[in-house]
Amino acid sequence: MKRLLTFSRRCVTTFARAPRIAVVGSGPAGMYVCAGVLRRLPQCEVDIVECSAVPYGLIRYGVAPDHPEVKNCINKFDRMFTANADRLRLFCNVCVGRDVTFNELCADYDAVVLAYGARRQRRLLVPGVTSRNVFSGGDFVSWYNALPGAQQPSLDCETAVVIGVGNVALDCCRILLSSGQKRLEQSDIPSKILKHLAQSKISTVTIVARRGPLDVSFTIKELREQIVMPGCSFAMELSDIDQKTINESLDSLPRPRKRLVELMMKNWNRDAQRKARHCQLLFRRMPTEVIADDAGWVKAVRVRNSQSGALEDLPCGLLISSLGYENVLLDGVPVNDDGHIKMRDSVRVHINGETLVYACGWCAHAPRGTISDTQVDSANVATALCSDVQLKGLKPNLESCLPERLRLKDVRFTTWQEWKAIDEREVRLGKGHGKKREKVMDFEIPPKNGELDGAKQ
Repeated sequence: MKRLLTFSRRCVTTFARAPRIAVVGSGPAGMYVCAGVLRRLPQCEVDIVECSAVPYGLIRYGVAPDHPEVKNCINKFDRMFTANADRLRLFCNVCVGRDVTFNELCADYDAVVLAYGARRQRRLLVPGVTSRNVFSGGDFVSWYNALPGAQQPSLDCETAVVIGVGNVALDCCRILLSSGQKRLEQSDIPSKILKHLAQSKISTVTIVARRGPLDVSFTIKELREQIVMPGCSFAMELSDIDQKTINESLDSLPRPRKRLVELMMKNWNRDAQRKARHCQLLFRRMPTEVIADDAGWVKAVRVRNSQSGALEDLPCGLLISSLGYENVLLDGVPVNDDGHIKMRDSVRVHINGETLVYACGWCAHAPRGTISDTQVDSANVATALCSDVQLKGLKPNLESCLPERLRLKDVRFTTWQEWKAIDEREVRLGKGHGKKREKVMDFEIPPKNGELDGAKQ
């Protein structure tokens, strides 16, 4: 708690000019850094650079639509923009490395914060993975969350397989089996996507774990949601060896993990009778090959049981591999021997030069953890940045400014005001469907910056 309390202490140093800070990424990591810096440095000016056409990153395009409570932090961020309109700017549709370089940002700002997440998805590396209707977990999540350009899966099959046992895997399973669920119909999911889900023929989803039941990554909340899902049965296959291992080690597990495993054991054969929709969880199955039909569509995934060595083909017309994410490195950012951002400590990037550079969230550390974990990390970065600016002072000269660079390169970007017009349109669309919001799926970036042409559904 002490780390968060330092968030509110204000800088008393008076600067000859306003400190200029760039934050790369408008997801929770970047937004919480902004909140801390704006509060601590009343004189500063902050520019947020976001690769997507609209802000909020993982909150908008990663959180499941039936988890609206997780998105409530957006309201806080909206208020932050409104309260700091004179010193907080948004530049969406601007990719660092494509539209502006990391070195250019360092030349134009006193401090740069890297908070762009872990965008590259780990791929399933087995023969046949390029078969039709094979998706990564991130690609499937992007589709149902209406990320522009996301590919629509075919749901014209009875069975789907999801490889992976993290929260994203359970999200994918739950969404696939959620047809007709009121909570989903009242979410911000676009009507076009909702209709596609409603027409789905998928009735069985098999979740495949490559390791054992003690190695799952999903949380108890996500598992409980799947177990009690209305109209859906749930079952797990546990070998005698795994049951014995669990019974022997249960009491020694940390309390959160123990509660999760107890829930699994309590419900592993919960539904003796299958319902119209069914979710089953298999352990210790290592994928070895994706099998396609003559037209190139996936029809099964071949797995090897790591305990028995037996091969089996799991039928599926849709295959989703939810294997997590990998960090993406920007040109110019120093890299360590492990291929990650080279850090001086937990918040500062190990880089030479006058510019103060920091990293937080998934791009700085492993791509895991909740938004609350990211909030603590962001608080630490904001505290360190403000302390360093007071101690080291500002750079004597700044080379240029971001808007000028973007205009010279003819980069079309979305401003905060333009995003709010899209935001208001989504709210209006939602009211027409009896819900709070309906996401817009396609955006028309203004041909001239500062002039919004609008968005189309």
